[in-house]
Amino acid sequence: MSLLDCVDAGDANGVVAALAALGPAERRALLPELKRRRKKLSVAWWEHSGGHKLALLVAGLGCNTAPSAAFSWASGVGSPAGIVVWQNEAVLAVVDQQSPEWQSEVLRRIAERRPTAWLGDEYPAIDRLARATGLPVPVTDGVVLAWQRHHVPPYATEEYRRELLLRLVQAPSTPSLLLGLFGVVGAGDQLGEAWRGAVLGLIEAGVVERDEILDRCLTRLARGGRPGDQRGFQRLLEELAPTPEEIAARIRAYLPLLDSLSPVAALGQAQLAEADAAGLLEPEHLTEASATVFFRSEKKLLRAQLTWLDRSGRRSPDWAAAAVRGATLAFGQSDAELQERALKVAARHLKVAGPALLPELQAATELLGPAQAASAVALFGLDAPAASDAAAPYEELLPLLPQSVPLAEPLDGPVGVAEELAAVLAGDDSVAAFERTLAGLVREAFRDREALRAALKPVLGEEEWAETLSVWSPDHTWIALAAAAAAGQVTEARAHAMLQGQGPLRTEHQERLSAVHATRMHEAAALIVLGRTPFLVATPSYADGGLEAAVLVERLAALEAAEGEVGAADFSQALLRVLPTDDPAVQAAAVQLRSAEGRRLAQWLAQGGLPGQRTERLPAGAGPRACPRVTQPGLAPDQEPLLHPDIRRMLNPMVDGEGRHILAYGDIATPYALAVLPCHREELAVRLGNAIVEAAQYGAKGAQLLPQLVEAGGPAGPGVHLTVACALGAATAEDRTAVVDALLLLAAQDALDADRLGADLAEAVRCGMAPLNRVPLTLRQAAESGAYRTVWSVLRAALPGLLAPEPIRGVPELLAIAADCAARSGATGALPLVEALAARRGSSRLLKEARALHAVLTAG
Repeated sequence: MSLLDCVDAGDANGVVAALAALGPAERRALLPELKRRRKKLSVAWWEHSGGHKLALLVAGLGCNTAPSAAFSWASGVGSPAGIVVWQNEAVLAVVDQQSPEWQSEVLRRIAERRPTAWLGDEYPAIDRLARATGLPVPVTDGVVLAWQRHHVPPYATEEYRRELLLRLVQAPSTPSLLLGLFGVVGAGDQLGEAWRGAVLGLIEAGVVERDEILDRCLTRLARGGRPGDQRGFQRLLEELAPTPEEIAARIRAYLPLLDSLSPVAALGQAQLAEADAAGLLEPEHLTEASATVFFRSEKKLLRAQLTWLDRSGRRSPDWAAAAVRGATLAFGQSDAELQERALKVAARHLKVAGPALLPELQAATELLGPAQAASAVALFGLDAPAASDAAAPYEELLPLLPQSVPLAEPLDGPVGVAEELAAVLAGDDSVAAFERTLAGLVREAFRDREALRAALKPVLGEEEWAETLSVWSPDHTWIALAAAAAAGQVTEARAHAMLQGQGPLRTEHQERLSAVHATRMHEAAALIVLGRTPFLVATPSYADGGLEAAVLVERLAALEAAEGEVGAADFSQALLRVLPTDDPAVQAAAVQLRSAEGRRLAQWLAQGGLPGQRTERLPAGAGPRACPRVTQPGLAPDQEPLLHPDIRRMLNPMVDGEGRHILAYGDIATPYALAVLPCHREELAVRLGNAIVEAAQYGAKGAQLLPQLVEAGGPAGPGVHLTVACALGAATAEDRTAVVDALLLLAAQDALDADRLGADLAEAVRCGMAPLNRVPLTLRQAAESGAYRTVWSVLRAALPGLLAPEPIRGVPELLAIAADCAARSGATGALPLVEALAARRGSSRLLKEARALHAVLTAG
């Protein structure tokens, strides 16, 4: 059988035999036909058997006599066919037929692949090629991870694991690959018990040096990374069990561990303390370690550091001074209990350290809370702050109000539209880029469809976007539907169907705000095909979606003059975006419009735009996860005829026909969703609040849009406040920063109802929507930005709900933040529940923090 006959028969072994009988020129001559068959396979891969795919892969690999072309062939055919290329014996048999130069180049290219491109167990092929060429096994990330997986496969037997050490000792590549393992991201995930035991065995066998492994392990842990990836190296360091002498010799490598992940920092702290107990460290090392640890927030690490300071301070005056200096670094902690422990450590060693440290102590007491500062004066014999030293009147620091960013000038010609479209399809999901591109597509298609089609061809390529787009496509790619219409991929019949909602984006299967976005794309594509309008009227004036009323009036007047048609969804979106105006000239110009849309716009402007809906709080219901909710009644009957059906649906009541609340979990917070209602943040919060809060809880995309929602126009009612309150429990630092920005923006706008937000926060904490281990991080960040009065006003309203009927676990941290904010902002006036707690007998942190807050509120 010929090689092509073997390919058709799906006989990979026959292909190998046929290749052995062909010379280089004969092999190259077969490439055009093999490429034709590969293209046919890629179009309808499901019609071909696995054997056929493998045979074609092997044939192309052998006929591409250039190693670079052979590697590209294997990457292009093997992966889509579901074949682990470099694990297949037929593939390796073809590789064995090649020259050493060919093999060495393929070895290099395989090794240099990204780790994510490795499939199955491909390390044996690497080892086989290295032995065939006489080259060392390459040490790349992909090779190291493949080597690691090969030697301890997921389902290896216990006997196989016991033989691991013997196999590694015998392999000449082991030393270089093992040392390379410490520099590869993801290697720690695979560094289980068997591998760690093998590393210790290799050290004992003399294959690698203990010092080298210890140094690399410390370097890897100091570099940081994912918890799972770090865990393997952390446990390896534990099992290496370095001696105090080894630790002291590597003091500079150990100190950075204190700034790593919490488990790694705890291990580094424990081993440093062990070296210190052996008398091998210097006082300055203890001070440096304390400076790093006391910048953290983990209570276990902080307490351990104070214990270390207390123990070491007993040796000599120098060590006592280090203990006092280290303890003062803990004065800045928010936990009153930790501050008191630090005070006791400093007081215990101050006498031996000497009075020279008193000025440093005096300065450090400014970081303490009011009660702890008074204790410091008594313990250290410091001077109480004089009345003349009182701070200047408190001044709240709030952000400047953001200014609307005008949309850039319209895109210049078909080429400019094509370039911007390429940027949007590549991932630019900004409203400005999307709207300018959509407007440009409609405008240029009306002016010169053929010129636009030519400009779009390099961007759209051969893909049939009108067929491949679906409800599951990323929403920034939906604009390709309009581009496909301009490129001639949409028929007139399909355009009419899109106007009826029967398009690939399936508006009936979309949630409310997504359906508006999809409807606009369907309509824009249809308008392009039908050639009914020279431009869109809803293109915003500003990047947030706002549209100047004067601009909309001018656009409608121009369309009337050109006898152009206005899209129903386009006009409805324009109405929702138009900024209210009391300019009599603009309103008079609107009255002069003759079209039906012009009359509706004049009526809309005269009424002040879309009236804000009344937001109502719903009962939280029963159960530990019963969360607070809000709803709105929907549009007034006289407003419904003015808007497109899909836009009316978006503004419909937030309860179903039986009065049950609609949570609208399917809606996703995106910049496009916010730009639908740029003047109505309360309506946005009611419809997107759940999505934003869920994103904040789980660190998903969307929570960072909360400041943009707050920036939108309109009143900030129960919906906005409830969304901000629940989002205060955001999971990630990035999302917490966004929530802080939203909170402070509300305060800067003078739109913050602190009593409402505080009550919402207490309810959100009680039901679990805002975890109390996260809320303090967000509020502390907001306070430290200079908004102590704002945070205090929120906490003052939240504390009653958090303390009664019983104090919720975790509330002492909020009491500490409240005491700090109240002291800094000069707040006074006792809170009954706090006063009752302060009067109780006991030494729990809850009672201590309550006493500290009560002392601040009743001082003077």
